[in-house]
Amino acid sequence: MYTDFGENLKKLRKSMHLTQEQLGGKCGISAAAVSKYESGAVKPSLEVATDIAHYLNVSLDTLFGTLEKNTIPTQGLTEEQLRIVTQLVELFCRQNASRFPAFTAQQYELIGRIVVEFSRKR
Repeated sequence: MYTDFGENLKKLRKSMHLTQEQLGGKCGISAAAVSKYESGAVKPSLEVATDIAHYLNVSLDTLFGTLEKNTIPTQGLTEEQLRIVTQLVELFCRQNASRFPAFTAQQYELIGRIVVEFSRKR
């Protein structure tokens, strides 16, 4: 269960541009503890793992690597960005099931919205 935890934690932490000190401070643990979790030397308690997952805005399944490998990480996305990406994925899934592989007008519209939404300054 813990085999991917350290690797996933490190990848998620770095994707959010956090140091071990910053993550530890936000989750009430030391940077040394974060380092030990990432290296696999120590396993976190369920409470600590839950706090980390909550702060990183991911599920425990994502943190522990128990989800299917072809899931899309969504941490750091706004609600609107997540909604747009979800709609586009659903459209692609429906399109792949059909006999006509060309983009639909709806997909072009969503792609346009993605460009606008993801280029906004935060």
